Amino acid sequence: MKYMFLMRKVFLSFFALLIATGSFAQKSSNSPFSSYGLGEIGGLDHAAFIGIGNSTITMLDSTTLNFYNPSSYSNLSKHQPLFSLGVSSKLSQYAENGLSSTGSVTSIQHFALAFSFAKRFGLAFGLKPFSSRGYEFSSRIKVGTDSINYVYEGTGSLNEVFAGLSVRAIDYKGAKLSFGANLGYVFGRLTNTRKSGLITSGTTVYSGGVSTKQVQAKAFRYTLGFNYSQVLKKNHLFGVSVVYDPFQKIKAEYEDALFFSSNIDNVNAYDTLTVNDTLSGNLSTIPTLTYGLSYELSFKARKNKTNELDSKIAFHLSYSTAEWKRYENTFDPNFTNTFLNSTKMTFGIQYLPDTDISMSKFHHRIRYRAGVYQVNMPYVTNGEQVSDFGTTFGFGIPVVIQNSLSSVNFGFSIGNRGISDGNALKERYYGFNIGISIAPGSDRWFVKRKLN
Repeated sequence: MKYMFLMRKVFLSFFALLIATGSFAQKSSNSPFSSYGLGEIGGLDHAAFIGIGNSTITMLDSTTLNFYNPSSYSNLSKHQPLFSLGVSSKLSQYAENGLSSTGSVTSIQHFALAFSFAKRFGLAFGLKPFSSRGYEFSSRIKVGTDSINYVYEGTGSLNEVFAGLSVRAIDYKGAKLSFGANLGYVFGRLTNTRKSGLITSGTTVYSGGVSTKQVQAKAFRYTLGFNYSQVLKKNHLFGVSVVYDPFQKIKAEYEDALFFSSNIDNVNAYDTLTVNDTLSGNLSTIPTLTYGLSYELSFKARKNKTNELDSKIAFHLSYSTAEWKRYENTFDPNFTNTFLNSTKMTFGIQYLPDTDISMSKFHHRIRYRAGVYQVNMPYVTNGEQVSDFGTTFGFGIPVVIQNSLSSVNFGFSIGNRGISDGNALKERYYGFNIGISIAPGSDRWFVKRKLN
């Protein structure tokens, strides 16, 4: 009976996951920078982590499903499942050579389920974006009394279904050491399209040619994680985290085609000129190593008007390097890797006025967050490496029902991408992220039940 009960839960979880899979087939990037390589890696931001400067690997607690660091799953509450869903949106303002435009995107950021089982093990699985492509820009050339308009577009995304396992190898006298790994399956399509249309006076329908280049990827990949925490003395907790995403080849198929059309904006009017044979080859992931430090300080109980408050403050710091110089593309014999290795540094603070969320007032239960980040991106413009700087803030609201660990998280970011040249492409963006974690307080898994 208990096994049927368990299988029903698993079935419902996978059913919800399949629904979410269909929802991922949507635009998740609107950045010109996504035209490079595999597109914009990672998709949109996670609400629980963007508030602390996007320090993704250092937040390890029982209320947050952290699939960025697979060693975190064994830290979840024993026998209690944790469902996590995230939705993100971003509004961008672009400027170049005195011209400006805006763009926005909203997408599901992830869907996942995790739980701790046995004594020191944790398991998670779900769906999350891997990379995305979404851009459009144009140029015009004068030809006699007419003009030719060139439009460049990028669409598509790569998503990842993953399963992860972690084990707490050491749990002794305030010291905890955990290892974990995620195994993922990357799938999806990325498409680059170039349209050249003849602009003649008195018409808005352009005839011309359309070139498409499409990559369809299907491959397994893995990520390794580690975390160690130590109680230094009473009320002081220090943590170290490391996540490694190694160089891995992604098997893919490449197809390019050329069309003529009396209306280049109407796909149904395309006449095929050439479709080259599908080629099999490889793209590659970007080897990335991320280090993180955390420090948590719990304050002694202090009295307010009604009761005592046990507050807590945590600091999160991370630094990562990504070897973009190793990126490979075997489809294009003329491909030259012009990327630079990138780095990212993050810093964030989280403050909780009262750790006893079952007894305190609403505003004392909220987790308040703030942070900053600095990224040296792999792209080069006018001989200068593109940078990305942002400030963030957010808060988490616990849902206190029957000892539940559920919560709703909000994250906000304001950032700038570009170089020092005032005429070069610049992006100013505003991000809004919401995440929902559901942990039914009265529903505990893998527990033997007895009938009276």
